[in-house]
Amino acid sequence: MLPIFLIRASIDWIRHDSQFKDSNPYSRCEESLKLVRRLWHEEFGRLESFTLEPAVLIAYWEEFFHAEDPLPDEQEWREGLRKHSSPHETYDNWEKWFKINYAEVYQDNDLWKSVVVCAWANSHQYTVRFQAGNWRFLSSKSYLPTASMWLLEPHVSVVSETLRRVFEEELRAYSASGFEIKNESGAIFGNLECLGFDSRIYTLYFPAHSKRDPINLDAGTMVADIVAPISNDWYRQLDHVIFAENFVDVTALTNRARYVFASRRRMLELLIDHDWQNAYFQAAAEGWLVEEKSVA
Repeated sequence: MLPIFLIRASIDWIRHDSQFKDSNPYSRCEESLKLVRRLWHEEFGRLESFTLEPAVLIAYWEEFFHAEDPLPDEQEWREGLRKHSSPHETYDNWEKWFKINYAEVYQDNDLWKSVVVCAWANSHQYTVRFQAGNWRFLSSKSYLPTASMWLLEPHVSVVSETLRRVFEEELRAYSASGFEIKNESGAIFGNLECLGFDSRIYTLYFPAHSKRDPINLDAGTMVADIVAPISNDWYRQLDHVIFAENFVDVTALTNRARYVFASRRRMLELLIDHDWQNAYFQAAAEGWLVEEKSVA
C-alpha cells in the first residue's frame, strides 16, 4: 500500500463516519491522526511521529479545502478561513491576527498550527510541506480529488508495475546517451497520483563536454501527468483513455508512458549539444511532447 493512500483513505473515512457527524473539522482532524497512527503501525511498523504527524495534518486540510462534498460545518469553516486569511499579504501577519482573534480556542500545537498554515496557503495559492522541522510554502500544485482516488485504487498495482517497467527502460536509455544517474531516497510522502515515483530523487548528470549543471528528472510529476492529467480547473482527473470503463488499458498506458518519458529524454539529449531554443524547436519538429514551461 502507498503510504499517502493510507493517509488519504483514513481521512476520507473519518470525514464520513456517522459517529463524528456532530463533531467539527478540528476534532475530525484529530481523529484522522489517531486512525492513521494505528493503521500505520499495522501496515508499515514504526515511524517517527515528527515525520508522520505533519504529513497527516497537511493531507487533512488539503482535503478539507478541496473536498468535492464538503460537510455543512466544513463549508462554513472553509468560507470563514478563506475570508479572513486572504487579506493578509504575509503569513506572519495572518498568524498574528488569528492568534489574537481566536485566542479562546487557539493552542500552541501542531494541529492548530496546521489549520493556520494551510488556510493561508490555500487562499494564496500555495501548497504546504513540512521539511527539516519547518512548515514551508511551495508553489501551488494540482489536486487529485478523492472520488478519482477511489477509482484509481483498484488499479494501483498494475499501473505502478507497468510504469516501473517503462521507467527502467528509460533509465537505461539515458545511460546509453551518456548521462549519469544518481538515485537516492527523497520525501517519504508524496502525491497519490505520483504512485510513489516522487519518493526517490533521480539526478541526471550531462556528459562532461556539455558543461551543463545536473537536473532533477522529476519522475513523480511525469507519472502524475500520465495517470491523471491536469484539467482546466487545476484538478487532476484520471486519463479517460487509459481508464475507460473503469478498466485499465495497459497498451494505452504503456504507449502514453513511453511517449511522455521519451519526450523528456529527447529534449535533454538535444541540450547536450544545443542551446535551449534550438533544442526546443528541434524536439517539437520531431513530434515530441515539449512544453516551454517544463523543460530545463
